[in-house]
Amino acid sequence: MALEMDSNNLSRAELARKLGISRARVTPMLNLLKLPEELIKEVERMGDHWGRRLVTERTLRTRTGNF
Repeated sequence: MALEMDSNNLSRAELARKLGISRARVTPMLNLLKLPEELIKEVERMGDHWGRRLVTERTLRTRTGNF
């Protein structure tokens, strides 16, 4: 995310739109990058056990109009 922002000169709001997530979600995700390297590696070793997202924020916004 940070690399995407830097290389394309995007604001957090623009990055959120591009990724289809809320701007409020971008900040915590970027803060994860500030974790110690060993902790980041431990999380990476845990892996992603979801084959796909079941519900996205964009889907909810489109269907409910509440976001």
